[in-house]
Amino acid sequence: MDTFYNTQDLSLAQKIALIKDCKEICLQWWADKLDCSVSHHRQKIDMTFEEIMGKFDNSAHFVVIDRKTRALDEKKHFEIAFRTMSKTDYFLFMWVEDEKMPPIIEKYNLNALI
Repeated sequence: MDTFYNTQDLSLAQKIALIKDCKEICLQWWADKLDCSVSHHRQKIDMTFEEIMGKFDNSAHFVVIDRKTRALDEKKHFEIAFRTMSKTDYFLFMWVEDEKMPPIIEKYNLNALI
């Protein structure tokens, strides 16, 4: 089962810093868009990191997850992600290898939710 980390006590500035720290060490990242007037499925979009970060604010749903389940061809990873909570939702997903996450967990004092 996946393990979620508590991010509720982080300020917006801390969340942004955490995302930027993870961007520097991530395996990959991508952005999606969900516009239900067009489709009920997320669509991958071509957006720069700066553009997607411009959509991130206090109303966004932000998660740090230790992914225990994955496809056989995927490396074991953490997922750092957000979803804007707006008429058109935007998503950022980042994958960070397990061995690169301990300094992030320590720096931002993240605790696993049980």
